[in-house]
Amino acid sequence: MKGMATVRALGALGLATAAIALCAAQTQLAFWNCNESNPLDETAMLAADSGVFAAQAQISIAFAEFRFNNSSTGFRGSPADPNNPTHPTTPNWALQTTNYPAQGENSGQAGIVVSVPTTGYENITIKFDVRWSNTASKYLAVEYTTDGGSTWTRVRQLEAKRGDRWHSEADPNGYGELVQIDLSNNAAVNNNSGFAFRVVTIFDPNLGNAYSPARQPDREYSSQGTLRYDLIEVLGTEIGSGVEGDVNGDGCVDDADLLQVLFNFGATGDNDADVNNDNIVDDADLLIVLFNFGTGCGG
Repeated sequence: MKGMATVRALGALGLATAAIALCAAQTQLAFWNCNESNPLDETAMLAADSGVFAAQAQISIAFAEFRFNNSSTGFRGSPADPNNPTHPTTPNWALQTTNYPAQGENSGQAGIVVSVPTTGYENITIKFDVRWSNTASKYLAVEYTTDGGSTWTRVRQLEAKRGDRWHSEADPNGYGELVQIDLSNNAAVNNNSGFAFRVVTIFDPNLGNAYSPARQPDREYSSQGTLRYDLIEVLGTEIGSGVEGDVNGDGCVDDADLLQVLFNFGATGDNDADVNNDNIVDDADLLIVLFNFGTGCGG
């Protein structure tokens, strides 16, 4: 088993690119995959599944409501989740939301709020997947706060390509990837205990004061339309963390660090080789070491 894990790890060497490694170098602050054994357990579904601040992170909702019971089971999750319907280790669940404002009311106020402290971290990135039902608001806004929700700054407008589809679905149904927003250029979100982001429904910018449905032209907007969320994640880079990828703490990222990751590849739980602190030693940790190989080792 250890040999097979090492082979898999070495295989990742041929797939690594600088862009992938840079992304992997971030630490997971909080992550919701929603794949609970009981999708009707509201407490478990709303709790972060992993990350440095999993215990402090929270998801709430304003001017709408969560819906957990789908005929005594859960709501199917993102196709981008490794536990997708064709994967042998299902379940794959997601957070369903509904009961949004009536037509013409509360634009920019209704939606999920994801609160994750970034204390001790910078270069913050947020990711998630979202599914629009046919009658949900076609347009959404992603906003963040650095003061616990007193003020919000809009960073992205999302538009459904069609209804009953996920953002991550391939074109023409979706965009072929998760929503990903890089906040690394905004110093205010760094090292901030009051950081949060939200995804809210907004009026159609072409109409001014009305919502449009995700599916057009044969549907109308409905407050009972649904938005479904999965793979919600906040990442960052530790401030003053020393040399990234220095597994053994000797100040130099070298063969010793690479071997420590390889020999622990596949291990779960607390482990020095788990460089990004997501509770598993995997390709992401290997790429962090590779990307930083040679750093701090002198001439």
